[in-house]
Amino acid sequence: MLAGPSIDLLDLFAPAATASHLPVVLAASSLALVGPIPSSSLLHLALNHLRQGQQHAEPRSPTQQLSERARGKQRVRDDIESDDDEGFDEAILQELGQRQERHVLILTSEEAALRSELVRECDVSLFGSRSDSETARLLDLVDIRYLPSSAHLSYFLSTVHVFASPHAPDAQAAYQETGAKSLVDPSCLVHEPTLVILHAPSDYLEEPANEGCGIEAYASLVVQFVSTFTRLVQDPPLLVVCDPLAAPLSLPILPARLQSRGTAKKRSLDDDGGAPVPDGDRNSMPLKRVLARFFDYVGEAEEIAPDSPPQHHTPARPRRFLLSCEASPSARLKIPPAAHRLGLEFVLHQVGEDDPERADVGGMRIEVVES
Repeated sequence: MLAGPSIDLLDLFAPAATASHLPVVLAASSLALVGPIPSSSLLHLALNHLRQGQQHAEPRSPTQQLSERARGKQRVRDDIESDDDEGFDEAILQELGQRQERHVLILTSEEAALRSELVRECDVSLFGSRSDSETARLLDLVDIRYLPSSAHLSYFLSTVHVFASPHAPDAQAAYQETGAKSLVDPSCLVHEPTLVILHAPSDYLEEPANEGCGIEAYASLVVQFVSTFTRLVQDPPLLVVCDPLAAPLSLPILPARLQSRGTAKKRSLDDDGGAPVPDGDRNSMPLKRVLARFFDYVGEAEEIAPDSPPQHHTPARPRRFLLSCEASPSARLKIPPAAHRLGLEFVLHQVGEDDPERADVGGMRIEVVES
């Protein structure tokens, strides 16, 4: 059994897609995800986090608790060691009493871009006929903050505070001194977050202010994000970065003004949209390596090539992906070798006319096929 913070990779998907799978639990308080992760996984992670908090909020008998796990995803989250039913009962009730209310905060750079990506994917478990009122209710509880520039993000991280904290009055007074028209301080959080997700921080690299700054432009945002929420509350929240475009990117280690040669440039995708353009430059650093320095695990999603090329005038094939999560060097010192690398495989299905329910045609259904 696991003790301490943990993240279940199955939480990136709808419960219906993972009900028959055993948990893939990372003994981690932080996780960075790169590569083609579905945008809906952000919301699924948030929703599952809230669902689990509500399940633990109401005490149940051991029979009901086990039944809930059997119907759900059979998670291994309770650090319970007992040889008899009586001890098991007491351990469950004690842990349920210690669980705190859960709150999710998502930070992203552009509202329109996130919305358009969610609309393009059209995950039917969230927005189709398969969704339910409970999902809609939980979505309303997710606090999403849109920070359009790195300056906005940095300011938010520098001033963020919880309404009930001892520093809140001073922070509110400082905000009022700025002469802002809004009476509500945008850096004030009503509740202590238990999960914070930073979405697509590499988008900020396109700003003119970050041009020529090298790896520092990205690393400074990541460091500030981690340090802010590590010290914000007594019990630090789970931290997740989801940065799909970070997988193939590298940046110069030194800013342009300190480089002796002008050959270390940002590496992006080639014209075919495939593998990263090789530069052979030891003066650059992949963004993934930056994330590995500050997060317990770095997970990368990669599409699995089909066995044969698609034929013309045939229905769209399902797209298969492998999500591999590798522990950072510091995290490896705390976990057994078997947990150094974990992952799962998932498939994106395009809902067509042949769907048994004949609903949500054109939407996307995600299936976890191996864990």
